[in-house]
Amino acid sequence: MTTTFSYEGKFSARSTETPVSHPLHATYDFAVAYPPPEAVPFDGLVEGLKKGLEREGHDLVYYTERNGNEALREFTAQKLANDRGITATPEEVFMTAGSGEANFVLIKALSNPGDTVITEQYVYGGTHNQLKNHGLKVVGTPIDDQGIIPEALDELMTDLTAQGKKPKFLYTIPEHQNPTGSTMPTSRRKLVIEICHRHEVPIIEDDCYVDLRFDGEAQEAYASLDNTGMVMHVASYSKLLVPGLRLGYFVAPEEVTNRAIGFRSSGTANHFASLAVEGYLTEHLQDHKDNLSESLGAKANAMVASLGENFGGTGAKWAIPQGGCYTWLTMPEGVPMSDLVDEAFDAGVGYLPGVAFAPNGDGQNCARLCFAYETPEKNRDGIARLAEFLDGKGYMKSAPAD
Repeated sequence: MTTTFSYEGKFSARSTETPVSHPLHATYDFAVAYPPPEAVPFDGLVEGLKKGLEREGHDLVYYTERNGNEALREFTAQKLANDRGITATPEEVFMTAGSGEANFVLIKALSNPGDTVITEQYVYGGTHNQLKNHGLKVVGTPIDDQGIIPEALDELMTDLTAQGKKPKFLYTIPEHQNPTGSTMPTSRRKLVIEICHRHEVPIIEDDCYVDLRFDGEAQEAYASLDNTGMVMHVASYSKLLVPGLRLGYFVAPEEVTNRAIGFRSSGTANHFASLAVEGYLTEHLQDHKDNLSESLGAKANAMVASLGENFGGTGAKWAIPQGGCYTWLTMPEGVPMSDLVDEAFDAGVGYLPGVAFAPNGDGQNCARLCFAYETPEKNRDGIARLAEFLDGKGYMKSAPAD
């Protein structure tokens, strides 16, 4: 008789049981984090891959260079200079399996379990999980509709240092922030750089949504505003094209990069994806950004208009995004959006609760709404359905006049 092997006592102390689950989609799915399906350039990527294979397909019998495909690194260095004002050589660009891996290796290189790090008050869940799984104490700094409040950040860093918890780094998404949709103006970024210099705290700048702008002009990147090497710049092609590509990159001082690459989980960024992306974007970058901008803008406008029509006068507030994939709904205090997720889903509307992004545990009355995936019509109708659901629960009472 065969006895089943027991793993009792053999698991890592920091491992947790996480059953494999399959995503469920509501009729109006604002919980996802997908780009517009109609904007994915499938044919263009196939043609780009063909071009790349014709040029260097024979090299696939070897592992690619550890910092990624050379042609894509050359293109990326030029893109950083043109779009973000960042000077980097192709040798300084390090390709990764999405921006998530870039963040992961930088986190590992710059911190030890038990260290304290600072993020925005609400932070992307994937990075939050990386920070927690590394055993870090994550503290959210206060934000408003323009991102990090510099004075509050300065005070927080001073207090943490006085407590013997000097932050190891600041992690931030300053452009079209996930989950709040806010963009930090250049004037604030300059103040944040001054504050971080004074406290000797480096910055991980996650610029993964910058190419998804549909209104106004991009703000200057942290990395373009600092010439001391204090800023590590992370970005992504997955967000620009299609998440399944899993292709990102980072630029950091050589001493940081040389430490970070030892923590990467894969040998190198996917070579097929690299060939496809470089082959397509070298000829179609601006056209693709224009198409994406038009699609995202129409969807965002539809959702924001419906929020005004259905939530106006209730005391609710929402972000007016200029890019990215998300808006942030803040209901009046006492509306338990975090507790209503399952019921809302059964009523046909999916969203993610604010508390899921909150290192400090706040956001009970908030929700992240993704406008990028559904059609403009479904965005309008879905917001109306959400309002109908909340009204049925007694949470859509008119707010008193100011």
